[in-house]
Amino acid sequence: MFNNLFKRIGYRDQRSPEDRFFSNVVGYADIKKLLLKSIVSKDPVLILLSGPPSSSKTTFLLEMLKGLSDVYFVDGAGASAAGIRDYLFKINTKYLLIDEIDKMKKTDQAALLNVMESGILCETKLNGKIRQKRIKLWIFATSNDVYRLSQPLRSRFMELHLREYLYEDFIEIVRRVLKAKYQMNETISEKIASAVWNQLKSRDIRDAINIAKLTGSVDDVNWLVQVQMKHAKCAPGM
Repeated sequence: MFNNLFKRIGYRDQRSPEDRFFSNVVGYADIKKLLLKSIVSKDPVLILLSGPPSSSKTTFLLEMLKGLSDVYFVDGAGASAAGIRDYLFKINTKYLLIDEIDKMKKTDQAALLNVMESGILCETKLNGKIRQKRIKLWIFATSNDVYRLSQPLRSRFMELHLREYLYEDFIEIVRRVLKAKYQMNETISEKIASAVWNQLKSRDIRDAINIAKLTGSVDDVNWLVQVQMKHAKCAPGM
């Protein structure tokens, strides 16, 4: 699995294995190393990434999705224990990635907890038949609000809190993302990042991407930001 991965990203790359694996994540060197160790661990590891929006929690999961095999990614907002269970019965899966696990219903959290504790996937059908499957499952999840998790479920995870990015980090992230998506030059990328951070008062990379889609010059950035600021809120009664 990893031989194929590192062939794809290049052995000549002088960065550490964790930096190569999580190439789209800026900073967090120790967390990258811990996650990579967890991925190759002989025994299942359960890790929860918590923290504010735009702190790269989801990006970590997407890098795993891109770089691993036997992996299943779900959005907690639309996920159900029944759906996850059905997939795991059908498809051999080693890594379960759950984005925004705090948005799962408490009943679905409880069902997930059973699998985490026993390592046994179990389902009782309406006709009374039971199917079981022993499974070794590594689970990596993200959460904006850990207090929405049931305490038993939260206690099963190794919890890592990601800090909000600093301005310099944000500039670098926007630069990388816009170069990868649109081959955008650094001058315009940095202008977008600065405008999003300082004028729109946003820390969300998606705001930078939305501007980049409509941008061909620095003048475009200035105009787009002015329009957003002008129409950010409607006056009362409008």
